[in-house]
Amino acid sequence: MYTDNHNHTKHFSSDAKMSAHELIDTCRALNMRGVAVTEHYEGDYPHDIGVSQIFDISEFFDTTKEWLEYAGDFHLYRGIELGYQKHLCAFYDELMAKYPFDSVIMSNHLYNGKDPYFFRDCYEEDMLTVYTRYIEEMADLVEGCDNFDIVGHYDYINRYAPYEKPQIKYEQCPQSFDRFLSAIVAKGKTLEINTRSVDKMRRKGFSDVMPDPAILRRYYELGGRNISLGSDSHTKDTLCIHFKEVAEYLSSFGFTENSYYVKRQRHGEPLV
Repeated sequence: MYTDNHNHTKHFSSDAKMSAHELIDTCRALNMRGVAVTEHYEGDYPHDIGVSQIFDISEFFDTTKEWLEYAGDFHLYRGIELGYQKHLCAFYDELMAKYPFDSVIMSNHLYNGKDPYFFRDCYEEDMLTVYTRYIEEMADLVEGCDNFDIVGHYDYINRYAPYEKPQIKYEQCPQSFDRFLSAIVAKGKTLEINTRSVDKMRRKGFSDVMPDPAILRRYYELGGRNISLGSDSHTKDTLCIHFKEVAEYLSSFGFTENSYYVKRQRHGEPLV
């Protein structure tokens, strides 16, 4: 009985394949407690990939009225995943104040102005340089922006990395992680544990696929208690993927709740 806090549909996210009805039907069949639809919104996305990376938010709220009716008594939440860049903070803060989202995810899909999903040349630099700069950028964003709830996939940068041991670790850039995690705690935000990242590492054959224990311990030491599970699903087959395993793992560090948001207010459900 979990809420999956990070998902995309084909209606408003250009890289997603599942329909809203497929998402709802699958989650109901999995006996999930609820699910958030968090479509991509990438302001000033630097690449021309043939499709828009933003959507009409008013149209989204009009369309999702039917989704809510279809869901009935099943908990469907309307969120958004914003692709942050430092110059967009004020714009996003103002934009989110205008709409009744349940949750707002802050994500960073760029490194040095390019998305590693499309441009892997960023990995020509050494791993420590790349990961340190990425986490420093995440720290800048959390410190400089306010109108968001969840910090999405801090480990996005290691998903496509060609390094022999690509998993991002606290020991690689401890000062940067301290800035990043401290900012999340200071602002009362929630750290996402993205199980799509776990799944991608596992599919590549790595055994070290769980979030780094040192990151989780440090977050807890700094006062962080808010954790959010998100499968980041673009297809119905990965909804809630690895949640039970990851939830048990997180509980071993002292975390007790999966955070989910309703009308921008945090709620908690038991991890185990």
